[in-house]
Amino acid sequence: MWVYVRLPSLQLDRMLALQPELAERALVLYCEQQQRVMQCNSVAANLGIRPDSSLSDAWLLAEDLVPYRYREAQQRHLLQHLAADLYQVFAAISLDPPNGLWLDLKPMQKLYPDTRQSENQLQLQLTPWQVRYHYGLGQTPLVAKMLAQSDVATVGDIPIQYLPCDDKLQAQLVRMGLNTLGALQAIPRALAGQRLGKELVHLLARIQGEQHESLHYFQPPLWFYQRLTLLAETSGWQALRFPLKRLLQELEHYLEGRQQETRYLLLTFYHRDIEPTILEIGLAHGGYLASELATFCQLKMESLKLPAAVLEISIQAKQLQPRSKQHGDLLQGGQKQRKSLPRLLNELQLRLGHSRVFAVQNRHDWLPERAWQRSAAGSVLATTHITGRPLWLLPKPKPVQIQQWCLLRGPERYQPPWWQLAADDAAHFSAPKAMQGSSNGQSAGVEQCSGYRDYWVARNQRGQPGWLFYDYQQECWWLHGWFS
Repeated sequence: MWVYVRLPSLQLDRMLALQPELAERALVLYCEQQQRVMQCNSVAANLGIRPDSSLSDAWLLAEDLVPYRYREAQQRHLLQHLAADLYQVFAAISLDPPNGLWLDLKPMQKLYPDTRQSENQLQLQLTPWQVRYHYGLGQTPLVAKMLAQSDVATVGDIPIQYLPCDDKLQAQLVRMGLNTLGALQAIPRALAGQRLGKELVHLLARIQGEQHESLHYFQPPLWFYQRLTLLAETSGWQALRFPLKRLLQELEHYLEGRQQETRYLLLTFYHRDIEPTILEIGLAHGGYLASELATFCQLKMESLKLPAAVLEISIQAKQLQPRSKQHGDLLQGGQKQRKSLPRLLNELQLRLGHSRVFAVQNRHDWLPERAWQRSAAGSVLATTHITGRPLWLLPKPKPVQIQQWCLLRGPERYQPPWWQLAADDAAHFSAPKAMQGSSNGQSAGVEQCSGYRDYWVARNQRGQPGWLFYDYQQECWWLHGWFS
């Protein structure tokens, strides 16, 4: 069993869903080359405007006509977007651009044994889209499509003009008095082939399911894209907030159905006669709520100056990932009023920059300078087996007088392997010997450390615990960090 869904005004209906204020005016989408109406709303239809009407006739019928250019690429994209939404319920979908798609009910027969269950699921999925549609249910893809186009109940009542054949063959069938598909099927196929040719024989074989239809099954895209035409040109952020909010709500619906979140947004603002303005928003942690994403966009838009008025807005979301789990307190309940850590980190990075907001993570390395590394803000910290070391290391070790310290615990000897004895690693631990109180009392140049160190936990005269080490080559003591 097959279901064909026909969407005669998908692009226009989605425009009305995102901009409800257009519903009270006569709205049409026209082909720029042919100056023909492609889609129209109910207000325009009540005035006598029909698809395939000339744009000049539409202006005569509606003085306050609101025309917008029809974009076939956007129509196809919306059809793919709708198919991706239906893919959550139906496993086998085949597109019939620009206005229709097929649903194969056989793979979902165990889950929905009754066709009425499949019809209910189809209605539930299409309701949030707020689009007009007609669907037909047939044993073959071609029958389902003709039922959806003709909007009749039975196969025999399908008018001849809905057969997928040329006008010449349809005219011949009408002259023979065959006005419906049922009347045509009543004639023996061999006789019909002798009178009207092989084209009709192949067509009847497709209708009966005797000839396989070459359909390409749909694969959902891995990202989100939506584009919106503004009612009027605008160049201020305050005026752009409302259409952008509607696009973000569409993104939230898309991510909610897939239990995903995004870490990257690409906003494009289209101008007249100049290149569009592109705004990239990278997030340290994923987000999916329209209210939070609107806040992040506002933080970026405050520092953006648009070169000209904006005609259209598009939003693209990539780097989709499974939604992170948030655990709450079972006894105290949720704390929705508190700002979550991922949202706080996202706002800080958008304000300060990614290079200024990061996490410090330790790693398993005996050399203290190599025992830490930068990581993404808010990432899970790794654990190491190195214990007894302070969390606060100095940027560069400082020479100290051991007489002012009391050794408490140690030593911990560090003897690096020979391949790590590089000059850049030892440069941090070299200083003039005059500063170190050496025995010869002469100011020597910067010397390299041999790498042999004995670390001690010590306390100074003020009672502050520190981490000292003794350098055997320079014969002096250094302060490397503080204990909390």
